[in-house]
Amino acid sequence: MSRRLATLLLAAVAASVLNCAIAVAGGGPQNVALLVNSNDPNSLAVANCYIELRQIPATNVVYISWKGGDRGTSGVLFRDAIMKPALAELEQRGVLPQIDCIAFSSGFPYLIDCARMWPNAQFDRTGRPVTSLTSAAYLYQFLFADRKEMFLGNVNLYYAPTVAGKTKSRAFSASEGWGPNGPEPGGLKYYLSTALGITHGQGNTVDEVIASLRRSKGADGANYRGTIYYMANNNIRSKVRDAGYRDAVTELAALGVKGVVDQGTAPLAKPDIAGLTTGTPNLLLRDSGSTILPGALVDNLTSAGGQMMLREETNPQTRISEFIRFGAAGASGTVVEPFAIAAKFPSPALHVHYARGCSLAESYYQSVAAPCHLLIIGDPLCHPWAKTPKVSVPGFDVTTPLKGTVTLTPTAAYSDSRQASRFEAIIDGVRTAIANPGQPLTIDTTKLADGWHDLWVVAVDNTPIAVQGGWVGVVEVRNGKGSVLLSVVTPSVGIDESVVLKVTATEKGDVEVFQNSESLATVAGGEGEVSIPAKTLGRGKVKLTAIQAGTPGVRSRSLTVEIR
Repeated sequence: MSRRLATLLLAAVAASVLNCAIAVAGGGPQNVALLVNSNDPNSLAVANCYIELRQIPATNVVYISWKGGDRGTSGVLFRDAIMKPALAELEQRGVLPQIDCIAFSSGFPYLIDCARMWPNAQFDRTGRPVTSLTSAAYLYQFLFADRKEMFLGNVNLYYAPTVAGKTKSRAFSASEGWGPNGPEPGGLKYYLSTALGITHGQGNTVDEVIASLRRSKGADGANYRGTIYYMANNNIRSKVRDAGYRDAVTELAALGVKGVVDQGTAPLAKPDIAGLTTGTPNLLLRDSGSTILPGALVDNLTSAGGQMMLREETNPQTRISEFIRFGAAGASGTVVEPFAIAAKFPSPALHVHYARGCSLAESYYQSVAAPCHLLIIGDPLCHPWAKTPKVSVPGFDVTTPLKGTVTLTPTAAYSDSRQASRFEAIIDGVRTAIANPGQPLTIDTTKLADGWHDLWVVAVDNTPIAVQGGWVGVVEVRNGKGSVLLSVVTPSVGIDESVVLKVTATEKGDVEVFQNSESLATVAGGEGEVSIPAKTLGRGKVKLTAIQAGTPGVRSRSLTVEIR
């Protein structure tokens, strides 16, 4: 299928109906690129759910035709067949500068073997040249430059060490270079990265992954009055980190969050687990009588937590998928023997960053100095502890189509002393305007396509964590006379059926139908029907849009089809 991009026909803002508040800490949907394996039904289903939940823009969804293995691939193939094509697509669409996070739907190999990249190099047994899917994306600069240092030390300069009992938390930016003291020109660059789920081997089912993503979204801003548990025991898996437990509990207390250090491997009969750090080969939470609150991170240090294709009878260590199954929002585990090196695992400050309002992805990567062997699963945007503003756009007329130059002057209301540091207008996923507080966001609609579009107005606060909140609307622009109508014969079909769509354009010219950024079919002349096999779209709610090329071009209003 053609991959011509819907966003080449970007349109501007104007009138319409949807006007709702959104809350996005530690980055937002416009900062996340979602990679989907178009050959994997599980990958399509998980992605469809995540796009719906987080309103991931169509511009940010990249379909990769991956036909390699479920378990692993080489560093060269990951770089050249997955990562580079994805970044090239995002750059072509004009959104790469705003991407901070790469989220992988299921259906990709979780283990990346880089040994063949350096056939004559000698590696210490603690630094085997094998990395995880998520760490390969995070440390992409090393792979792109053929630098083996990613396996040789603490190469994560976004990591925030605890010094004299204190840990600093800060927002992440992929456009920044990172040095030992924070952002600096010429520093190392990274992409935050998580896998939404692993659905092969000892991973989770698609339904379990989707349930986890829904719980994570529901936990946003909940500020649960739960407890962060740090479990200490005589196993080396616990001892390598337990010296930092007390400092973390003290920092949590300063935030009004309860943390405790307890003895054993799992909290017993506790109904309020808002986070857990422990170390044991077998973490049997299901037998503990405890309850994990939505949004919680469960962190267990053991060797095989991320080795999803090992048979249980070969290695019965608890896999991170079990924590997702039991209710956690996120978990991490190593994909190759890491040895008991604390720097390869999240520090106890993982929960401190999270409690300050950082996203799941920011919290993990600020707490791991040497992430090369670590696989992180979960919703990267989950943020239970963030305090987000209420954003409004006074005077914005959502009933009359707009044309010409549009100005918006948004406001952001906070529950404390914070203020907005800037506002951004994002149209169909593309950052279109930036303004200081009190200054208007100005958009020239004549440079954009007529038709219907998603408009985000986002406020970023003035704290080091840069928490986001926003307003989103479905809007129309009408500088010309053309229009495109997209309709569906049956809005809900089975996976083995076809989706029949009707296209009607007022102007002559071919019309393309898109699922996110993927072109599905072309209607010649702008009038007719198309039939699309539902299995190519994947299960779940699917957003479809029709676009007619031209100057300025025309977009239909998007519609949603449910695939059962």
